Amino acid sequence: MILTDTEQKLLSGDLALAAAPYALTRQQRSFEAASQRCKSRLADLSKALQAELGRMLTDVVFDLDVNLCSGVGLENWLSEPGILLLDVALPLDKERLCYMSIDHQAVHNMADLCLGGQLTDKTQIQEKVEFSSSENRICCRLLQKQAQALMQLLFNQHLPLAAHLYKQKLRLDAFSYLPLKVRLILEKEAVSWFLWLPIELLLQENDELFSAAEPESIPLQLDWQQVPVRCTVEMARKQVTVKQLQGWLQGELLAIELFSSMRFQLGKQVLFHGTVAEEGQVLMFQITEKQEK
Repeated sequence: MILTDTEQKLLSGDLALAAAPYALTRQQRSFEAASQRCKSRLADLSKALQAELGRMLTDVVFDLDVNLCSGVGLENWLSEPGILLLDVALPLDKERLCYMSIDHQAVHNMADLCLGGQLTDKTQIQEKVEFSSSENRICCRLLQKQAQALMQLLFNQHLPLAAHLYKQKLRLDAFSYLPLKVRLILEKEAVSWFLWLPIELLLQENDELFSAAEPESIPLQLDWQQVPVRCTVEMARKQVTVKQLQGWLQGELLAIELFSSMRFQLGKQVLFHGTVAEEGQVLMFQITEKQEK
């Protein structure tokens, strides 16, 4: 609903609670569409992955549980030692990588299961940063099987995909990947890992991400661009004594050192980091990096 200047009013509390949040960017709207589609197909995804992994773990009885995660806290988990990262290239219109992360305990358990043995007691497993060639091959095959199952389910394509170890730090563009937690449930144990799926896997040709440009015929989108938002940039912080404060009141000057990296906040959320730039004789704020989500 578009209100004229004479009709503009704040929404009542009930109407505000009922109003659905509206994503401002095309990437956010595409991410939301992919998330909803993923949630609706989780049962199908789980069955497809379980069937494919059943061909890999021929003598193991297991169930599979797949859930879409928010991604909160995963960056800290990825930075811990003993986390193995892998990737596989998916033949989409715009080539994207699918990622898998798995910790040392799960790597060791998968090696046990694939080699036909019993799971080693947790107390006997040493935390590992380096993995054996057999463990690496098993994890590559694990990701390969899952990627093939996804392509078969979503595009009816059975492709000879190849997975590889990913030895860089995982940095994902905001709203570009869906994090899934996969749990392989045994009789007395569960082995879990994470998959990062590019949103293009769950989008269709008529979704906004594949549009050449934003639609210009919707006046609401133009109105959103004019909404004022309160933002802050914290440039410096200094602890002073009462004596220094009294000196300030008498006109004394106190040197302040600017932060080397400053936060640009919208409300309580940090959106960017930046530094002070100078143009002519005016100091300005210059964005140097986006906040990772």
